[in-house]
Order: sequence, then structure tokens, then C-alpha cells
Amino acid sequence: MVLVAIAVFLGAFLLFLVQPLIGRIIVPWFGGGAPVWTASLVFFQAALLAGYGYAAFVTRHLSPRMQATLHLVLLAASVLTMPLSADPSWKPTGDAMPAPRILALLATSIGPPYVLLAAGGPLLQAWLARRGQVPWRLFALSNLASLAALLAYPFLIEPWLGLTDQRWVWSAAYVAYAILVGILAWQNRRDAGPAAATIAPTVTAAPQADDNDGRPWLWVVLAAVPSALLIAVTEFLTRDVAPMPLLWIPPLVLYLATFVIWFDGNLPYFRPMWLAAAVLAVIAMAIAMTTHSLTYKLVPNLLIYCTGLFLVTLFCHGELVSLRPPPSRLGGFYLCIAIGGAIGGGVVGLLFPAVLPNAFDLEIVLAVSGALIVLRAMALSHTILIIGGCALGSVAMAFGGWAGWARYDNTRYDVAITRNFYGTLRVMDSKEDTDDYYRQLTHGTIIHGTQMMAPEKRRWAVGYYRNESGIGRLIQSLPEGPRKVGVIGLGTGGLAAHVRASDTYRFYDIDPGVVAVAHKYFTFLSDAPSKVDVVMGDARLSLEREPPQNYDVLAVDAFSGDAIPLHLITQEAIDLYFKHLAPSGVLAVHVSNKFLNLPPVLERAAQARGLAIVMARDLDEEGAIQSDWVLLARHAVLLDRPLVKAIVVPIATRPEWRTWTDDHVDLLRVLK
Repeated sequence: MVLVAIAVFLGAFLLFLVQPLIGRIIVPWFGGGAPVWTASLVFFQAALLAGYGYAAFVTRHLSPRMQATLHLVLLAASVLTMPLSADPSWKPTGDAMPAPRILALLATSIGPPYVLLAAGGPLLQAWLARRGQVPWRLFALSNLASLAALLAYPFLIEPWLGLTDQRWVWSAAYVAYAILVGILAWQNRRDAGPAAATIAPTVTAAPQADDNDGRPWLWVVLAAVPSALLIAVTEFLTRDVAPMPLLWIPPLVLYLATFVIWFDGNLPYFRPMWLAAAVLAVIAMAIAMTTHSLTYKLVPNLLIYCTGLFLVTLFCHGELVSLRPPPSRLGGFYLCIAIGGAIGGGVVGLLFPAVLPNAFDLEIVLAVSGALIVLRAMALSHTILIIGGCALGSVAMAFGGWAGWARYDNTRYDVAITRNFYGTLRVMDSKEDTDDYYRQLTHGTIIHGTQMMAPEKRRWAVGYYRNESGIGRLIQSLPEGPRKVGVIGLGTGGLAAHVRASDTYRFYDIDPGVVAVAHKYFTFLSDAPSKVDVVMGDARLSLEREPPQNYDVLAVDAFSGDAIPLHLITQEAIDLYFKHLAPSGVLAVHVSNKFLNLPPVLERAAQARGLAIVMARDLDEEGAIQSDWVLLARHAVLLDRPLVKAIVVPIATRPEWRTWTDDHVDLLRVLK
């Protein structure tokens, strides 16, 4: 039993540790944004389903000896795929659809070992059940291991180990796991007598609240709703509250904790109490979504939505525990849980972004949660409780619908709303009947560009790019004559306001939705007095494929929410940018950010290459920061321009920080 527990813990630990690890490898290939993690999470849920399906199939249809033999062969084959890696041939081209490519990439890189890791827990538990032991606590142990891996990666592993070392350490641990499970499989094969396959287990079933309700479809539904809510809450927090790194950790920690709580077996399940708690959670989240005073307030929103997710998930997973079957059916039970998780994650992570023009994800899931509460209220023991539970569930449904209507009402007068894999874009007009009529583009809560719409003001450089900004002053300081400028990140095309007739401007952007909006609803590109090019695809991949462009200025202004994709500011990225700069060219990086302290990262990169560096801070009339731009050049004299020097401020140096590379990024250190 001890060896089995160690194997279950190690397998679950590696299962969740590989998720951020493989994500770190592939995220830079697809723009570095949070949607890549969402698509990856859908794959992990599908692969978990495949693993549970494999375990359920072999325990149902194969003899114990054949189960052990097959698993030994597959483990040995999977070891041959080590060390962990991702095939660079999957790097996308400019017009490649990202989600299918991400799924295929993950399937071919980590798929087989991941499926076997997923299958290990239920398979080992099935072997224990065949011997007459009740293995439910091992499911709690596996989720505890998942929690440990989830917290260990950002706090203990990523700050100290580079990506290459992480790959090798994980691969070595996987080999150790394969050996351990192989030993257990061999023991199971040896101990299985000729008649073992025909002997029915004599295990006593765990207590159940509703024996007649232990139906597979209900297990699937009870697993699907929390999975959908997990992704919807995470997406809402990172889109509408605070687009900051690592914000996906608290919801996932609480989601996994509910499995540990229930399957450990120490907490009794009392349906009326947890049903009422779930109702209150749904109502609280719906009210918070419509309360404008909570907008942008991280701590209150984090408490409300994480607590709400926790209570609804506790209710659903508590129902799962109350409906669990005898241990002899645990393979099918775990399979249904995996099916539900994959359905919930797939619907919110892949289907909704493809079919919903606006982000109604969380509102829909809240309404569905209310419907599930009504369904389970029907299983209460007394008529009064049934009526009360159904009424409460109906109220929860109504609040979810009300929150959806509020979002629709708040956005129905927008000029346009468009949604794709990379997020939701809103185009909004303000002050239409005045001389200050302007139009804005937002991604979630972050403004990605503004244009004055009066004909005589349309070519004004405003916002982050106004003449007083670091980038505005830099461009104005360039020598007379044709200027060649590259821009990573299109937005509305606002930097095209600085284009002169003899200039060449070239924008790089990965989001086709942004490009379409910039052309259709803004006029910076069409009003430019010379041709402006737009290159589709991740900027680093595009620049890697291009010959040197000899730019006078290369501006990095690619935001995912409020964060620059981290692969765009590593040492290798800086080296690539300078390959495309003229000898007298200047690299300008937009570092305005609520959550990340990025200037010291760039300063360390500049020191590593002997580059000159300054930070230009644009302040408005009241002294509020309009924008921060870090400027880098091969020689200090190239930054010694009067217009730029007037707004230069010191960079707070961090000599103890390691230089960021593609192999090593320490995100925790740069959090403000």
C-alpha cells in the first residue's frame, strides 16, 4: 500500500508539473498570451479522459495479468520518448489556426506519457480494489500531489531552474515513476492467479446518499459544471479584473482542494447546507459582475469569485462523493469524471470563443449551475426541502441570466465587438456630438488605442504615442529623410500617426481580429501618407524568418491584456531586435504596466550586451504617468537627444536579478 501511495503521489505530481513546464515551452510560439494556457488546459483534460478511459477499459476487459503486461509494455515505450521536448516544426505560420495546432503539438510531444500518468492512479487503485481494499483516499492523495506541483512550479522550480534543467529533471522523475509502477505492475501480474479475472471483488461499497442516483450521466454533469466554472472564472478574472500573471493559480488550487476534501473521507456531506452555500455563491458572483464599484479591484473580486468557485465546486464534488459506486466500478466512475471535465473545459475554452460574439461565458455557467442545483434539489428527502431547494436554484439561474443581460446592455451600443482565440475586442465611441469625439479599442479592461474622430484631428498622435511620449519624442528626434520604423503590436495603428510621406512603417501582430478592427474602424493606417505594411504572426517568429530590416526605430508595443508577452523581452529577443536595427537604430519597449516591474529586466539585458539604456516617462499636466518607454541603443550618444533627455527618469537597478533568457524567466521577482 505504501509503494502504491508513493506511485500515485509521484504520478499526479508529474502530471500537473508538466502542464506549466510544457506551457513555458510552447507559449512563446503562439504569442505568449493567456489563451494559450486555456487551450492547453483543454488538451490536458482531454488527455486525462484518455488515460481514465484506458484504465477503465483494461480493468473491465482484460485479466489482471494482461493488464499488468500491457501497462509494462506501454511504460517501457514511453520512456523511450524522453527527454521531454516539443518539435519546433509545430511553430505556427502567420495564417495558422492556433487552437488546433496547440492541441496537435501537445498530443505529439507530451501526449503518450501524459495519458499513462493519468491512467496510473485509477489503474493502481483498481488493482488494490481487486485485493479487497477501499482506495478512495488515494484519489484525495493524487489531488493533493496535484496541488503540490501547482504551487511548487512558480515558487520553487521556475525561479531556480532553467527550462532545459526543468525538462531533464522532469524526464528523470518520469523514468523513476515508470520503474516504480513497472515494479507494481509486475507484482500484480505475478500475484494474479489463473482464475483472478473471474473472481468478483468482495469489497463493501462506500456509503451513498442516493444509491439509485449513481448514474453515469449524472457523474458527467457534476464534473462538467465545476470544470466549466473553473475556466470561466479564471478567464473572467484575467480579462475583466486584472490581466496579471499567475492569477490562474488560486482558482485551480481551490478546484483541486475540493477533491482532496471530499475524497479524503473526513468531511460529512449534508446536501441542504451545501446546496444553499452554492446558491449564495452563484448570487454573489452574479451581483459582483454587475457592481461597477468593484471594477478593477483585484482583492475583493479575487475573494468573491474564488470563494464562489470553491463553494459551487464543493457542492458538485460533494454530490459526486455521495453518488460514488462500489470500488469495483471506480474505473467507470473516474472515467465519467474525466469526461465531464473535458466537456466543461472544451465548451468554455474552445466552443464559446468560437460561437459567442461577446464574453458571456461566466454568466452562462452561473445559470447552468443554478439549473444543476434545481436538479439535485429534487433528490432532497422532504417535500418542503425539495420545494425550497428548487426555488433557491431557480433564483440562482435568474441571477446568472440577469448578469448576462447586464453585460449585453452594457455593450449593445458599442461600435463593434469581436471575439476569437486571442480574446474579446470592443470598439467604443465617446463624446460623439463634441469636437473631442474619440474612439477607443479595448481588450478586456485594457485600452489598446485611441483615435480622435473629427476629420481635422484624425491623424493626431494620442495616448501612449502622443508627441510628448518617449516613442513620440524619439521619432521626432530622428534625422531628416526617409525613416524606417518597425512596430511589434498593431492595436489601432496609432503609431502610424507619426508616418511621413517618405517613411516606411511595418507592423507585426499575431491577432487577425486586431488587424481587421484597425482597418475597419480606425483610419490611422488608411490616412498614412505612405504605405504601411502589416505582417501577420508572432513577431519573434516573423523576424526570425526575415532578412535584416535595417530599422531606424523598432518599437515593442505588444500587450496581452496589461502584460508584454515575456518571450518578447528575453536576451535572445533583444539580440534578434538589434539584428534588425540599423547601426544607429534605437529599440523602444513600452513598459507601462500595473503589475510587472519590467525596466530592470531590460536593464539587465542591456548590461549583458553593453548597450546604452534610458527610460522616458511621459507625465500629464497633473503629474500622472501617461506612459513609460525604455530605449536601448548600441551607443549612449544615440540616446543623447534633447527631446528624449527632457523626460528621462532613473531605472531602479536590480543587480541581484538574473538576466532573462528563453531558458530562464523569474516572473515572481518582477511582480509589483
